[in-house]
Amino acid sequence: MPEDDDDTRPLTRRERLRRQTVDEIVEAALGLVDDGGAHGLSLASVGKAVGMTPPALYHYFASREALLDALVLAGYADLGTAVEIAVRQAQDRSPADRLAAITGAWRRWALDHPRRYSMLFTGSRREAVDPLESVGAISQSMLALVTTIQEIASGTGTGSADAGGAAEGSALDQDLVRWGRSLSTPAEAAPAALRLALSTWYRVHGLVSLEIVGAFGTMGLDGERLLAAELEGLVREAARV
Repeated sequence: MPEDDDDTRPLTRRERLRRQTVDEIVEAALGLVDDGGAHGLSLASVGKAVGMTPPALYHYFASREALLDALVLAGYADLGTAVEIAVRQAQDRSPADRLAAITGAWRRWALDHPRRYSMLFTGSRREAVDPLESVGAISQSMLALVTTIQEIASGTGTGSADAGGAAEGSALDQDLVRWGRSLSTPAEAAPAALRLALSTWYRVHGLVSLEIVGAFGTMGLDGERLLAAELEGLVREAARV
């Protein structure tokens, strides 16, 4: 990936131009992903889109893999921002409605950008891109998800288990507590709530991934209705946490 500029001082004119060029390359590459997917992306095709030769692109990205890493980070940031906006707009609604807003925004972004969404999970090197650590907007989305699940649970008076004591529990519980701390939750959530929040994420991801490839259409099923039914079940589960 391109080296990060030093944010502690004003950028020089040369640095501003470099950042602008990097942004233009990333936007052009994302457009190519939208058109044909990440698998066919090449530095030559990106160079043609921005009017640069492949050797010139190497001044900004060391390889195709480095460019893909940048595209994945840009995609995660855009997805996270979409979810964050939905969270803000739903902040005065009930926890169950906020849960629907979070998952609905995730689904809408994926359906609007199906090839970008597929790229997020297949187009990067896992050791190079960790969205939950590298993209603040995604972390904020996960924090909103955990907080919402906690609120649904605490609304029944059953979600106030002490997470500190849970660290003495299973290895999975300890992993979940560490993950919760990495999100900087205001108050440590119980492992059961963290597990359900993570479960919510991968259920929605699975549903959306199947919807993108048309699996539900061939079955005569509606993805939005399936998500609504899944959320009803999740709210019931959260109330039992």
